[in-house]
Amino acid sequence: MKRIFQSGFVTTLSLLLLSFSTTVAAEVKEIRIARQYGLGYLPLIVAEQQHLIEKHARAAGLGEVKVTWATLGGGSATNDALLSGSVDYVSSGVAPLVVLWAKSGGTVKGLAALDTSPLFLNTNNPNVKSIRDFSDKDRIALPAVKVSIQAIVLQMAAAKVFGFENYAKLDKLTVSMKHPDAMAALLSGRSEISAHLTSPPFMFQELDDKRVRTVLNSYDVLGGPHTFNVISTTKTFFEANPRVNRAVLAAIE
Repeated sequence: MKRIFQSGFVTTLSLLLLSFSTTVAAEVKEIRIARQYGLGYLPLIVAEQQHLIEKHARAAGLGEVKVTWATLGGGSATNDALLSGSVDYVSSGVAPLVVLWAKSGGTVKGLAALDTSPLFLNTNNPNVKSIRDFSDKDRIALPAVKVSIQAIVLQMAAAKVFGFENYAKLDKLTVSMKHPDAMAALLSGRSEISAHLTSPPFMFQELDDKRVRTVLNSYDVLGGPHTFNVISTTKTFFEANPRVNRAVLAAIE
């Protein structure tokens, strides 16, 4: 009986060790990360340029892990990419994460905050002194209507000014545009775009033009500094690749 027990124990232990080694080996050898435009993604830009994820993956015993980077235009695009399985991680504003978490039934999780930064609503319309002054002739560019952190900040500002029931009052004026394209349109003075709710460096580049001024600062809307961008992944990917996740977090740190 003792020999049978020992034999069974050894067999079971061998199977467990084999299962463990298979699980470790099953962690991905390529990581796909999507980010957007702007200095709000500087931690990831540095991680890419200095190959920090690859470095920490090797230190974790994962060997050579390939990291593929993609730059997308807004929160909607990054959300779609993650839900479709085209990428493993996405970086976006807080609002797209909350929308994606709700849309996915909680299967998408925030992994880490990336930074704190204000968002400016800049305009070239001399008649606009505050958001009360926008008319049907104005168009406000932002990365993704209704979904992006810029869109949600604008709704919060509208709720304060026009009443909560009118939080979406300015939504009809918003247009989805990539930050570089929106800045070019605003500065051209020949576009329907008369305002741009944006982030660094675009908001500062726009203010170099004397025709442009800021009518809204997100810090004022939220009552102080707030998290701007986060990095997210799916619960399935997180649970299947624990050491990969630790390498990504270490690189961000």
